[in-house]
Amino acid sequence: MTSYFGVIPSESLSQDIQLAQASRDSKEPQYPLRDKISLQLTDDLVDAMLLHLVQKFPPSEKRDTTEELANKIRSIVSTMMKQMLGKASNEQVLESLAFMEKSVFIDNEGQQRLGTELPDSLVSDMKKSFAAVAAGNGKEQRDNLTQQFKTFADALIKHFMTDFNKTLGLGMVKRGIASVATSAVETAVHIVIKKLIPTLSQAELEVFAQHFDALLVQK
Repeated sequence: MTSYFGVIPSESLSQDIQLAQASRDSKEPQYPLRDKISLQLTDDLVDAMLLHLVQKFPPSEKRDTTEELANKIRSIVSTMMKQMLGKASNEQVLESLAFMEKSVFIDNEGQQRLGTELPDSLVSDMKKSFAAVAAGNGKEQRDNLTQQFKTFADALIKHFMTDFNKTLGLGMVKRGIASVATSAVETAVHIVIKKLIPTLSQAELEVFAQHFDALLVQK
């Protein structure tokens, strides 16, 4: 069994990835399409991970605060990506395309997703916590979920930021900028996790568990 995190890409993102695959032998510069895909992917990830979640909560100060933090994370990532991306040879662009292709998998329903493999033990623990939440024991799982989601978030940041940045052929200065920005994102995500999960009610925990259970695949 292999465990994955994966989002269903938007139609526009899927189309752009297919276009990039079809254009891999083109002599025309391909970096503008790579940049567009990269920025759309980061937006889709933040939406799937945070914005779509908090929008399922009833209106409250907690929801507003979390949504504000989610938008801050989106802004940090977008700013970093725009600094990292830009003119590049088609050969360099192919490295990024290969990374994205390796990030695609088919779930148990035959649906294409974009994501990454995760440790089986982590996903199994998360699903056990989700099951406990569904059984009405959510408040007892808040500490477990907080720790699990820190590990989960770190794995996603490593894949979609640290590992992806390695495909961009960055010079020393941009590598330094990328490292600082990645640390900022990690800090912001951990703040969201520590602020959000311990304050969730049983009903909110059920929404939280259902939302993320749908993003985890074991096959």
